[in-house]
Amino acid sequence: MRDVSVMGVQGEETAVPVLVDGLPASLRLATQDGWVEAGDLEAGDPVLTFEQGERVVRQVFRSAQAPRLPQTFWPVCLPEGAFDNDHPVELLPAQMVMLESDLAEDVFGEPFVMVPAVALCGWNGIVRSAPREVEIVHLQFDRPQVVFAGRSLLLGCGGTGALAANAFAAPGMMTLNVAAARQLVAGLIREGERARLYAPAQAALAAEKRL
Repeated sequence: MRDVSVMGVQGEETAVPVLVDGLPASLRLATQDGWVEAGDLEAGDPVLTFEQGERVVRQVFRSAQAPRLPQTFWPVCLPEGAFDNDHPVELLPAQMVMLESDLAEDVFGEPFVMVPAVALCGWNGIVRSAPREVEIVHLQFDRPQVVFAGRSLLLGCGGTGALAANAFAAPGMMTLNVAAARQLVAGLIREGERARLYAPAQAALAAEKRL
């Protein structure tokens, strides 16, 4: 869970931190029992992950996104269909999103990379949008995990303790900074690549490509 402080309208620091990652409470995540809203999850609940099957949520933190923010901190809007999502999805700018791409493998030697949501702007109709006051949920596992928020929308969640670092780093998963991620996305735009589809049951098969 990451937050930052910004200057208020009158030049004073805001009393409430500005959130830069976390999941909207209404976002549905894949579990063995079906899709469950992130806001309904509690510590001890199992969630399907990309590489490690079902994993238990260890901690859940809840916070609220402020409705008035500088544009730098505006959420990123994934329109319907951008990641095969059937309705628009808003993500905070530093929320990590998994991309699987031939271009990523050519450039970085890894087909699966994690990128901050803000780097996706301009691809598949993805844009920044004005913030709304919504509940944000921060899920933490024993170690950082990638969870399913759709057939091709996979998102990073942090670990606990020493693994709850500001920079997302899942074992064996390459994480790109904003500059590198933007270069990759620019290449995807040029090549016309779209998001790959992965049903939760196909996660293990997809992960085998990395072995």
